[in-house]
Amino acid sequence: MKYYSSEAGGRVIILRLNRGDLLLESIEQAIRELNITDGTLVCGYGTLNNCTLHMINTVNEFPAKEDFPTWNDSPLELVSMTGIIADGKAHIHAVVSDQGHAVGGHLEPGCSVIYLAEIVIYEHRNLHLTRRPTAWGPLALYEK
Repeated sequence: MKYYSSEAGGRVIILRLNRGDLLLESIEQAIRELNITDGTLVCGYGTLNNCTLHMINTVNEFPAKEDFPTWNDSPLELVSMTGIIADGKAHIHAVVSDQGHAVGGHLEPGCSVIYLAEIVIYEHRNLHLTRRPTAWGPLALYEK
């Protein structure tokens, strides 16, 4: 286990997305425009009509085999969304639900908002992180 901490605070950014906005692409645009290098995507919720997530389906392989559950023109609740921004790059996981079940995984491009989505980002001003491959292969957080 490794941990990283900082005494200093940072900005709180709240994004409001409207009908037709793309979820991941809008978050990445805000990160670029606001020059957010490191932060936490504290929460996100809303409604989507198109969505793709990816999730691993293997245990001892790298790269892992993945499934890509996809919904097209189907009403979804974006129940939860969290992640880390390291070195200006977001790694976001989300949980979406339809009337039958909930599914979680890594957020993929192309997820579009039906009515609205709201996202809270907390910027870390004095905590500088990056991602590097581990000896086994997957990317892991490190201090810069």
